[in-house]
Amino acid sequence: MTRDIRAQALLKIASLSAGSSSPADRSDLDRLCRACHATGKARDYSHSGKTATSLGKVPMSIREFEVLLALCKTAPNIQNAQILSSPYADPDDVQLDEAIRTVTIVVALLGFMDAASAQADFWRSNGRLALVQKVRHILSERFLVAVNAALSTIRNSHSHEREVREWRRLIRHYSHLDRPLGAMLLQRSFMSLLATSTSLLVANTAELQYTHILDVLMSRGSKIFQEFPPNTEDDLASVEVFAAFTIEQMAHLENNEDYLRMSSPSEQRLAYASKAAALVSFLNCSLLNEEVADVDTLLAWLQESLGEPEQVDDHLLASVVVRSLAIICHISPSFTPTISRLLPKFLVQSAPPSETVAVASKSLAYVLKSLSKDAVISTLYSLGNILSPEAEASLSNGQINGTAGGDANLGPMYANRQSVGSTISFAGFGEDGSIMAYENVVHAICCIAETCQDDKITALAQSMLVQKYNKVNPGADVHIMSGAAILALNGGQLEFKSLLKWYTRTCHESIAENKEYLKAAVLKARTYISANVSRNSPLFDIYWEHLLETIISFGDAGYHGHTKEADVQLAAEEIAEMLPPVAVFMSRNDFAAEPVENDETAQMLRDAWFNIVVHGFTTASAMGNFYIEDLRTIAVHSPPLVAEKRSEQLESDIELNTVLRRGNSSEREAAQKKQLCELIPAKAGDIRGLSYRKVIFLQSAYLVESLRTDVGDCTKVLSYFLEPSMRKGDVSSAMEGIASTVVDRFVRKTLNGTDPLFSAQYAAKQLMEIFRGCCHRIERVQQAALLCADRIIHDIPSALCSRTSLFALLELLSLMWTSCLEAETDLYAPRAVFRSQLGGVTVELSDNYEFRRRTLDTLNKKAKIWVNTAINLAPLDVKGLLQTYLSEFSDDGAYGHVSLGRSFALELGSVIPSTDQRLQSLGRVGDCDINTASDLIAQYTTRQEYRYGETLPDRGNELMSFMTHGLRQSIRPPTLAESANASTALAHVEARILSKKTTSLNEIRDILRRAAALLCRSHVDESAVARYLVSIPFSLFTKQSMKLGVSLWLGVINENPRLESKLVNEIAQQWEFSITRRVGLFNPVLSHPDPFFLKEEFAPSELEALAKRKQLVHDMLSPHARLLQFFASHFNATRLGSIDTRRSLLRMLNLTLVALTDAAPHPMARELRFLVILFGLRVLRASPMIGTEAQWRLKDKILLAGLSWFKHSPKWSFGSNLLQLRTEVRLITDVLAALKVVSFIGANHVGSSESLQRKEQLFQLLLENEQTRLCVWISPLSASAFHMPHHSHKSAAESALASQVRTAWGLDPAIAIELATRYHSPRIHKEIRSLLLANPERAVDLPEAIPLIFNGGLPSDAAPALKYMLYWEPVNPITAVSMFTPGYKDHPFLVQYAMRALESHDVGVTFFYVPQIVQTLRYDRMGYAERYILETAQFSQLFAHQIIWNMKANSYKDDDAQVPDEIKTDLDRVMGKMVDSFTPSDRTFYEREFAFFDEVTDISGKLKPIRERPKDEKKQKIEEELRKIQMDVGVYLPSNPEGVVIGIDRKSGKPLQSHAKCPFMATFRIKKPKNGVEETNNMLADINDAPQESVENGLPAETTIEAWQSAIFKVGDDCRQDVLALQMISAFRGIFHNVGLDVWVFPYRVTATGPGCGVIDVLPNSISRDMLGREAVNKLYDYFVSKYGNEDSLRFQQARNNFVKSMAAYSVISFLLQFKDRHNGNIMIDDGGHIIHIDFGFCFDIAPGGIKFERAPFKLTQEMLAVMGGSTDHQSFKWFEELCVKAFLASRQHCEKLCQMVSLMIDSGLPCFKPESLKNFRDRFVLEKSEREAADFMRDLIKKSASSYSTGVYDQFQLLTNGIPY
Repeated sequence: MTRDIRAQALLKIASLSAGSSSPADRSDLDRLCRACHATGKARDYSHSGKTATSLGKVPMSIREFEVLLALCKTAPNIQNAQILSSPYADPDDVQLDEAIRTVTIVVALLGFMDAASAQADFWRSNGRLALVQKVRHILSERFLVAVNAALSTIRNSHSHEREVREWRRLIRHYSHLDRPLGAMLLQRSFMSLLATSTSLLVANTAELQYTHILDVLMSRGSKIFQEFPPNTEDDLASVEVFAAFTIEQMAHLENNEDYLRMSSPSEQRLAYASKAAALVSFLNCSLLNEEVADVDTLLAWLQESLGEPEQVDDHLLASVVVRSLAIICHISPSFTPTISRLLPKFLVQSAPPSETVAVASKSLAYVLKSLSKDAVISTLYSLGNILSPEAEASLSNGQINGTAGGDANLGPMYANRQSVGSTISFAGFGEDGSIMAYENVVHAICCIAETCQDDKITALAQSMLVQKYNKVNPGADVHIMSGAAILALNGGQLEFKSLLKWYTRTCHESIAENKEYLKAAVLKARTYISANVSRNSPLFDIYWEHLLETIISFGDAGYHGHTKEADVQLAAEEIAEMLPPVAVFMSRNDFAAEPVENDETAQMLRDAWFNIVVHGFTTASAMGNFYIEDLRTIAVHSPPLVAEKRSEQLESDIELNTVLRRGNSSEREAAQKKQLCELIPAKAGDIRGLSYRKVIFLQSAYLVESLRTDVGDCTKVLSYFLEPSMRKGDVSSAMEGIASTVVDRFVRKTLNGTDPLFSAQYAAKQLMEIFRGCCHRIERVQQAALLCADRIIHDIPSALCSRTSLFALLELLSLMWTSCLEAETDLYAPRAVFRSQLGGVTVELSDNYEFRRRTLDTLNKKAKIWVNTAINLAPLDVKGLLQTYLSEFSDDGAYGHVSLGRSFALELGSVIPSTDQRLQSLGRVGDCDINTASDLIAQYTTRQEYRYGETLPDRGNELMSFMTHGLRQSIRPPTLAESANASTALAHVEARILSKKTTSLNEIRDILRRAAALLCRSHVDESAVARYLVSIPFSLFTKQSMKLGVSLWLGVINENPRLESKLVNEIAQQWEFSITRRVGLFNPVLSHPDPFFLKEEFAPSELEALAKRKQLVHDMLSPHARLLQFFASHFNATRLGSIDTRRSLLRMLNLTLVALTDAAPHPMARELRFLVILFGLRVLRASPMIGTEAQWRLKDKILLAGLSWFKHSPKWSFGSNLLQLRTEVRLITDVLAALKVVSFIGANHVGSSESLQRKEQLFQLLLENEQTRLCVWISPLSASAFHMPHHSHKSAAESALASQVRTAWGLDPAIAIELATRYHSPRIHKEIRSLLLANPERAVDLPEAIPLIFNGGLPSDAAPALKYMLYWEPVNPITAVSMFTPGYKDHPFLVQYAMRALESHDVGVTFFYVPQIVQTLRYDRMGYAERYILETAQFSQLFAHQIIWNMKANSYKDDDAQVPDEIKTDLDRVMGKMVDSFTPSDRTFYEREFAFFDEVTDISGKLKPIRERPKDEKKQKIEEELRKIQMDVGVYLPSNPEGVVIGIDRKSGKPLQSHAKCPFMATFRIKKPKNGVEETNNMLADINDAPQESVENGLPAETTIEAWQSAIFKVGDDCRQDVLALQMISAFRGIFHNVGLDVWVFPYRVTATGPGCGVIDVLPNSISRDMLGREAVNKLYDYFVSKYGNEDSLRFQQARNNFVKSMAAYSVISFLLQFKDRHNGNIMIDDGGHIIHIDFGFCFDIAPGGIKFERAPFKLTQEMLAVMGGSTDHQSFKWFEELCVKAFLASRQHCEKLCQMVSLMIDSGLPCFKPESLKNFRDRFVLEKSEREAADFMRDLIKKSASSYSTGVYDQFQLLTNGIPY
């Protein structure tokens, strides 16, 4: 407050004194001036008797600052300078005090003006005008004279007062800063203020913040007047004042011109700066008002300045002058010609500095932009003529004509153009001056061309410069070289290539003729290009390839054994000139971080390195050492000379590389070997036997990697072991020596400890990469990496004492263990890539599980040695890192919460270090092993406390604020009033979860942990908190939430046992709620229906979707599985404890067993269901206190729950999780054992309850059968893995079971009915059927009973069941359709039931069976089939259209529609009724679709007249007809009914080969809905009942996709047999999907549309095996290698895996359907490696020619075996066998329905059927055999097929007869 009053008082005093007209009142101002420095005299700032030497170091007091501020604010108000008049009346009489006071005001005024200039926008325009006027008024002539006098007085004073000395120092300081205090500095500051004030009238503040006003004006171009800020009349009025001040200043400078010439350089620079500011101010005024600021005047000033050499030498003034000249051209365009001549003369004649030349050149280009292109060209010519011999000669004579010389070869466009510019003349400058002039000219030409941004202008300028080369003098040539490089960056690609060639020629010339200046010029130009070509430039690839090609080309010719050494040396020198540009280019574009992904470029870079080494650039040569830095830079930014893809090559290309052959002579070979031996003497023996090419390769590898190691990276050396030549011992041994040397080099540099790039921290990163190499999929890379790791850890063990390396090693152990675990969890789909975020590592692994296991074993053994070494070195640090790893590890993805890395960390963290003398000295006590695990765990626990521990409140009421701390607003309760305590906060969280709002699991985890902590410490009732601690995990009901819940519950129970019963009761209750909510095990989604109840697809097998579904089911079941583990464990731990706990568990168990009888029967739920049974049996065994009757009831429920699994059809599995299957087998064993333990319970009658013995025996028999079936599935190739003693003889098993059929029927008819599916025994079937006929009403809800009752017909004894058919549960569609056949005798009840069953299914499901439905019209005497067709056609147009096409195809027996079928009349009648029943819109759609399709198929008829003509002519005809087709809305291809045609590729027509017919192919654009994986994704969201927000965000915006689909249109070929075969393949696809089997088929679409007509979808991205043979690929294995790489490559392994899966599926299907004519033309291979069978003209019981050449069960040739490993012991072939067996076993279960599909087509007239066809088809399923026998049967078929001689004979036959290669 006091300070503010004082400041205001000082300001008032200064203001009043300044405004006074009386000189007597100036005393106040005098005192204020003295107050600024008077206090300085009075103070003593000395220290230790020494006076401070610098006033600037004396701190200013607040009072001094306020006085100075008052004086500055008052300065503009001083009237008439009266305060200065008296003291300065006579300058000679100025006293020292007055001088100091004057200089003080000067310094203040200077600061004020500079600050005002910088922040002029602080004032409004009127304020700025007043300010400028006031300041100008102060700076009167008298005042300026007085200022100079005062400064002179101080400088000449002999006073030794401190103040005077400080002022003298300050004056010297200003002079040192090149700003001498004086009148000129005041004038410069004033003019800067004036320039800023005028600039604000023509530009905005934002524009002026970082850009000079002249640059702003030039950037506007032609819009210079359109972008002025809005100005008021006052603004415009101020222009006149500003202009007047400017004119006055210019006059002052002109008057003092002579004085300035004699002034110091600093004074001159201030004067020129003042003049520059004046010119800017006047220019601004001219823009606003030419009347007050005449442009002619400005131009005269500017020309005058250009004429003064001293002024031109000042860059600030010169740059203002030339830019102002350029801007004048837009103010007054009439001056443009003059200025366009003036600026070139300035550049040539004045020879200004280079920085001024740059500005002048841009200004000239700016001027020329406003002129025509001719003017630009003329100016270029004028400038270019300076670069001529005449100009050189005339330099001494003083003049040169601008039109002379150098125009002869400028290109045809400008060949005859003459310069229209004026003469440019200049005086001679001497040699240095002329060189400067040439540099200016080149700079100007480049700048003009660059600014014009015209490719032709740039090309002209570049051509001009190149042609001037060698025409003037060497100095000019140097600048021409650089100028051409600048132009090249903005020119065209052709000109750029031409320039690069010129540089190459010139460089060669300079080296050959020893012209060092020229060589330096080329190097400078190339370096400039290298530094300025960026990745996004179109010149990038051109330049990069040029650099590499140039290096490779040197020494390319003439290398024959007797090459002249001089030629080698010349090539080496030329290579040397390329190294710096390459180094700059690679470093500027950071090739190390972003390498160029181009195989060809990578090969060129590789060859460049080879050529560099060939020509002697090594670390030992003089040339190599001279360019070592450039080589090192190139090496750092180069990839290894062996890329990752090299591992895919079968053979090495080292011996074929032409670069590696260069310079090959016996002498050079010996010299190279000698050099390499000196580098790696340990491998000298191996090196001597290597070829010259391999030696050069190894030399190159050593050079690159040793240089790379110099900057801290030694890991890339491992990549060289990917080279195929490393398979040979000598090359691999030498490379191991190089790797060892490189690592030794790295180790030595690291141990040296002087370079920060080689610290232990960086060594740890290197070690991490080497650890990755230890897990490489190629064994030789692993071995090299292990050696490197051993060396580094041995010499630098501290490298492993780092989080980076240690975590990487631990994570690699976990990843390798996980990869081996896949052999158990997902056998046939091995992942290739494994990643760890925690360790920062990614590894690519082979699909060979045995190799993975060996890798893991080796790594585990080595890791123990390595980590022990580190622990012995730094035990506390390493164990601390292990504790951190244990803390940060996340095991969500680990199976069974097991991680090898975590286990390893715990094990190694517990060892006693060898360096711990005390613990090592402990003697052994008995057999006890001691370790430090207790200390490790104690420290780990402590660390967890301080990492995660928080101050917890003691009471629940305090938990609310604690819980909400740090949480998002979305999860916090709205107000504290609504959530007053902890339970309210938890309730809010639960409400969010139940309302499906997105809630982070991490936040929930934090909240629940805090709640658990509260419960652990609580001593009062916290029931609500306990309830929510249980209910919230159940609300989420996920694997993660339940895992968290169990952990917290057990923690609370152990910490606070008082809460045990409360928590267990709550958990049991929540389990019961999960039954009510139908989640997890009780979710109805797990129903797993028969595949024939589902929609079948004509599409490739969707293995990715199956994997997602498998994961989904696993996630659904995991919560209950985790809970069951908790219940089982806790029951065993507390069964003799709390009675309340036992009662809760018994109640929960009773309810669960009841619910289990109706639970869904998904195969993956089998384990969980039997876990419940096992838990129940153990509870029963441990609960004798509940009473005998209660025990009987519990056991009865257990048996009923167990038997409920068997009331569903037998389940194999879902997916390939062998670990789960083995678990289930073991679990069944435990259940059987537990049954025996409790067999005495219920063995006799208990009260009125009967014995449970028969139920138990039935359950036992079924369990044994289930176990036997699972053992076959686990080990399909051998029974030795699982020896099952149960009922080794089939008859014994059937006898034991036959007596249990009635027991099963009494329990549940479904169990009895499924016995028929499980046991193919006539005796059992007969017994079950008799029970069905006796009590059919008990099975009306079981459609599976229908085949047992009727067995494909209407037996005479089936009458009791017929009346129940009217309300029997519907069967699957194909069974329903089969009931229209004669075997069912058209019984009304059966036909009505079939009709009702069909109508109960969605039309999308029945759509698949259109061919069978049409055939039922043969037997449809009662009209039900016809009625179904007509009714379904009413609401499904697609169904109607497919029916019509199928009816047309079946109307005739022959392809030419000459022989009508017996049902043609019926078909025509039904078609007529159908069409007549269409609504008008349906009728229109029908006509539009059929018209479109007829128009397409008619093309075939139009080809018949020209079918003998050349193929090209037929193609033209097809395209002509395709162009005529008009697209209608909604039309579709018959083979793609789910999509609409939105376009036709009019040029896609292609005639196909045929003897008498004219099939053709065309391509259409199809728009169809997404399915497959997309549908699976949507299903996942639905089944998970995901939060609505997540579902909405997860759905794709588009539900349709567009794709091109090619189709073949056939006329004259019956396609119906292909339709049936592909329909059967699609049915098999559904069966395989039903068990999640990893096999692959592609039932492509074929639709028969009429007699001998059809549409066939073309398989995308596929080629026939026949075509592979025609393309000279002799063997299928060779094709796989050429397309996917060798067997080590991931692509090959993935393709082989795909081949195996497809081969297995098609082999089984080929056998069952008896596909013949399997020559190579009918077998396709797609891009993924899948095999696909096509063309099914011969199947079931017919073969080509009626002769069965192909007697093998299916085609399995030696080349197919070669792809699958080449040996029956290979993993891939074993997979093939296993998948074949599993596919066959899965198919057998659905034999009846497959037979129904075939039987309905028997009477269709298809040639593939014989009277015995259906019986033969059924027999091939060998239903009489057991599962093990069936598996052995399939294995025998595989052996027969593999060794079949007939397959080869048939292939030879096809080669001879049809020319089909094999």
